[in-house]
Amino acid sequence: MTNHFQPPLYLGIDGGGTKCRVRLENAQGTLLAEAVSGAANIATSVEVAQQSIIDATTHALQQAGLGLSTLGAIYAYAGLAGAGIAGANKKMAQWQHPFAQFNFSTDLHIACQGAHGDNSGAIIILGTGFCAGAIKNGNVIELGGHGLLLSDGASGGWIGLTLFRYALEVLDGLSPSSPLINTLLAQLSCDTSNQLTELALNAKPAFFAGFAPLVFAMQDDPWAIIILEQAARYITRYIDHLVSHGYYNITLMGGTAEKITPWLSTKAQGYLCDAHYLPEQGAIQLAKRLA
Repeated sequence: MTNHFQPPLYLGIDGGGTKCRVRLENAQGTLLAEAVSGAANIATSVEVAQQSIIDATTHALQQAGLGLSTLGAIYAYAGLAGAGIAGANKKMAQWQHPFAQFNFSTDLHIACQGAHGDNSGAIIILGTGFCAGAIKNGNVIELGGHGLLLSDGASGGWIGLTLFRYALEVLDGLSPSSPLINTLLAQLSCDTSNQLTELALNAKPAFFAGFAPLVFAMQDDPWAIIILEQAARYITRYIDHLVSHGYYNITLMGGTAEKITPWLSTKAQGYLCDAHYLPEQGAIQLAKRLA
């Protein structure tokens, strides 16, 4: 229930697979605090996501010098990984939250809102995973983002996984080695394909994404060139698709976005633009709209 003795506050929540970021503002749009907590992918665990939201919000209130009683004055909007999964979405919608108001959609939605506001535009997120989407007249379309096993080309996870695949070819004697492959194997203390397989067979996307920086650091290496050219082609397919649907302003976001951009063609780069605001700020715009 809203505390009518306190002015309204607005909370933007960006809930991803590894961390939950929140931004707290007053009614005038002044930043009061920002905070980060754990994972908030509701397809993985609704309960963990809810706890992460509360933890990050609590940290933000502490930074702002506000007590927990302020929760009842907060209008919150969350963009949550996994919100596109019907079962998880339904369960999250039943949350008995402590806020004055709480609404949510996907993390891609708030990123798109932040990047382009109420204008038409598209985004491609290149983090541990991959997804793309666009917003037009308040309507959001989402593409990709089906996980490393099924999609996610050009993501950090894909870049690292592809490096491992080529390393296995080298260890099996099918392909020549290179400084990049040698560096990877030295870091992992692997001399055989069996050792590398045992290490990576059940690894999560985040494990493979941890090796994407190595590929970029040695991007003149023959294998790095092959990997990054493949990644660029994958991204270009999505850029071309979005452009064909009338989206000429496209923002690349995520940990590998800046580093992969030079690998795109001049034509593809011509459609790219910077984000106007952070995803958390996009969430606050939506919170104010619904308040």
